[in-house]
Amino acid sequence: MTDYSKLTPEMKEALVVKAKNVGYSTETLYGNCIQSTLHGIYRAFPDFGITEDMIRASFGLAGGCGCCLDGTCGALNGAAWVISVAKGRPLSDLGGNYEEGHAMVRDVIETFKKEYGSILCRDVLAHNMGEAYDWKTPEGDQGYMEHFGTHHCATAVSFCTEIVARMIVDGILKPVEK
Repeated sequence: MTDYSKLTPEMKEALVVKAKNVGYSTETLYGNCIQSTLHGIYRAFPDFGITEDMIRASFGLAGGCGCCLDGTCGALNGAAWVISVAKGRPLSDLGGNYEEGHAMVRDVIETFKKEYGSILCRDVLAHNMGEAYDWKTPEGDQGYMEHFGTHHCATAVSFCTEIVARMIVDGILKPVEK
């Protein structure tokens, strides 16, 4: 497993930029904020522990869960997922103390709130575009596209991906050893 914290500053920055760019481009090309966030980490840090099965399994958590807009931003869910891969509670130790992982997620949430004012998908869309367009309706999808919604969601993906990518290169999150 790679210890990303031992890389040169230039190599670290290149990996952070790669993660952000892959996340951004995945979101703009295909949508699904949580998958885009996880894909950025998967491509930049291939031995971290994110798998293709995880990316697939995360699908339904996009857009506030099931694209309902009423839940947590999928990009933020993606960041929490990455933290959980490294700091989550394993099935073999359900009685253990894993508060450090929750604390890290809460720190990311606070950073996200400072940037977007809320963690809810609908609020993030309204913050970024002035209104939350429900892309499940023809009118909402048209408004979303006319207001460059894909770019705005991709910006949140890039923001969240950068946070967890920096945690990886700083050695705060370490790859999972099997």
